[in-house]
Amino acid sequence: MRSVEIEFVSEQQYHDDRESSKLKAKGIMQETNGLKVISYTEPDEEMGKCETIVKIINNNFVEMSRKGVYETTFLIEEGKTHSCIYRTPFGEMSMDIVAERVNAQIPDCSGKILLCYRLESNGEIIGENNLLMKINEV
Repeated sequence: MRSVEIEFVSEQQYHDDRESSKLKAKGIMQETNGLKVISYTEPDEEMGKCETIVKIINNNFVEMSRKGVYETTFLIEEGKTHSCIYRTPFGEMSMDIVAERVNAQIPDCSGKILLCYRLESNGEIIGENNLLMKINEV
């Protein structure tokens, strides 16, 4: 188990609204059953006290689970669509995650994960997301 710092560079777009942000968080990286696993508390205050666990299945497939005020498990696999239930303080929503590009490069305890995906609900696009996670051992 190693301590890491994660820098998040994200961009979300919904119709003509575009938002970008940069955040940092401290986390833990470990290898479990041959998978690299990163866990951290969400640095975005809007998310409340959510714990996020990122499992790197392979270079093009990442599982991201969130527990707390917001709960879900996103399966983000390049070129594929996966469904999930997203639980919020306002209720539940069924969504599809359509992954356009996934590139996880973490040879040791430093590297990066790029996730480009869109979220759909009832056949409607509800957001297009690009997330770059830069991971550095501390």
